Amino acid sequence: MLHTLHGPEEIRDPGDLSSPASTTDRELEIAELLMTEMAGVDITELHDDYAQALNLLVETLAAGGRAAPPVEPQPPVDLMAALEESVRDARRARNGGHD
Repeated sequence: MLHTLHGPEEIRDPGDLSSPASTTDRELEIAELLMTEMAGVDITELHDDYAQALNLLVETLAAGGRAAPPVEPQPPVDLMAALEESVRDARRARNGGHD
């Protein structure tokens, strides 16, 4: 599992990080690629849309407003395929648009 920390409130004691689930060689390879590709990410460009939306909701409700109805959920995303595409995109960007 890989997380990018955005602030001190997200830092927690990791405790025991071992998992009873087995990990495939492909999953480890993708994890290593992701860590390599994210090494140069500028965290000042990242945005926490969820926290912003939550703060807006709290402020709206505190001011006596009403919450908007929930949005219909989207179908699930194949996370492994999305991760692989993200790594390919990062490689292309780093190599000037070539794989």
